[in-house]
Amino acid sequence: MPDTRTTPRTQAARSPAVAPTPKRAFHTIEVIPSDAPIGADIVGFDFAGASDAMLAEMRQAWLDHSVVRFRGTRVSDADQVAFAARLGEFVKHPRQLRGEEGAHPEFEEILVIANADDSGKPAGTMGNSECRWHSDTYIVDRPPSGAILKAVRLPKAGGNTYFSDMYAVYDDLPAGLKRDLDGRMIQLDTVYDGAMRVRKGMTEPATRDIRLWPSIRHPIVRTHGETGRNAIYLAAETRSAWIVGLPLDESAEIIAQLWERVADPTYHWTQHWQTDDIVIWDNRCLKHRRDGWAADEVRIMHRTTIRGERPHFVC
Repeated sequence: MPDTRTTPRTQAARSPAVAPTPKRAFHTIEVIPSDAPIGADIVGFDFAGASDAMLAEMRQAWLDHSVVRFRGTRVSDADQVAFAARLGEFVKHPRQLRGEEGAHPEFEEILVIANADDSGKPAGTMGNSECRWHSDTYIVDRPPSGAILKAVRLPKAGGNTYFSDMYAVYDDLPAGLKRDLDGRMIQLDTVYDGAMRVRKGMTEPATRDIRLWPSIRHPIVRTHGETGRNAIYLAAETRSAWIVGLPLDESAEIIAQLWERVADPTYHWTQHWQTDDIVIWDNRCLKHRRDGWAADEVRIMHRTTIRGERPHFVC
């Protein structure tokens, strides 16, 4: 494979491959793009009573900008669930499927992401720790296409969410590396979760050879099912990722360099949460992570998740 040691920021600055998102004429909503390569605010959207035309415009803005934000929504849980159903079939998070913490008392479609309830008693799922860059639920054949996250209660500091543009990461790769990655698969283990804990029902692998671990394979360059654009799809920062068919050391070097690009702020948009914010992101073309926050502070988020298509690559 070609030398890929050009730094992400230098490469992006030297050959910006992604054209700015074209300005569209929206008639039922206002779309305010961010200064970043991704992200936009949507103003005037009616979650409870959106017409089909308004919903179609919102969806187009989401596809254009990959992540969209609605400030001060005051949307009920019932309205969030009904809205999500209009975007696609809901899917449960693996923790919900296993009956672990995170269940909503009324709506099975909602995953409660929290470290405590309103009284301060431990509740919800995922605690208060920092989360590394990842795509959601990559361990299934059809990972989610997107997620809708609503801020219910927030800590005084921390808990921000960061998104990285995988379209731009792919577009800015050297041409030779693109050619070599196009059509290849990345193998990811299904043994460990994002916190490197053994998943329920799994056991520690009996071999150190990651190629033999229980795993799933996805295209490392993924063609978006709606936009048709290609994006890097690394799934998550896991010690067991392997680009199928490459020697382990060569695979590890390329994957490490790709993650350096994911972490480059050139490609980022940051969500500084305010209570009642709703953010919708596209899991097919973004990576995301979050900051941690003080253990004695409470952060409660309600998430609904939309089923996606099987990852594929179109040459």
